[in-house]
Amino acid sequence: MRVIKILALLGFSCFLHSASGHVQGLKAVRPIPGYICMLLTPEDELATVQSQLPPVLAAPSPTAQIVGYPTGTVFVKWPSHNIGGYAEMLRLNWQVGWIDASHLRPWHPMNNQNGKCVPSVMSDGNPGFGG
Repeated sequence: MRVIKILALLGFSCFLHSASGHVQGLKAVRPIPGYICMLLTPEDELATVQSQLPPVLAAPSPTAQIVGYPTGTVFVKWPSHNIGGYAEMLRLNWQVGWIDASHLRPWHPMNNQNGKCVPSVMSDGNPGFGG
């Protein structure tokens, strides 16, 4: 089980590295106004399969269509726009989604350094992580 968690964390780290543009040579062009970075809760970060993550919904309702699952860092509307316990978020394909706000916590650098997370438009026009 420990090996699975380590592999999952390694895979997630590679995804974040790729999404941040370092692997693909992408650069952050400008911040995306009105959004901040937040993290999933520690319990959610232990997920080993996607279905264990909180779903991203098309509307702020538990009966809304599932449109995907979050990454470990979530771009959340700021000032916060919460309806019925769901926070508005921006997906990495520019679609707005809604996530149960109880699954979110303030962003901080994982390595306890002075890192920053800035939701940004990348040089390819897609959202990504600047800092």
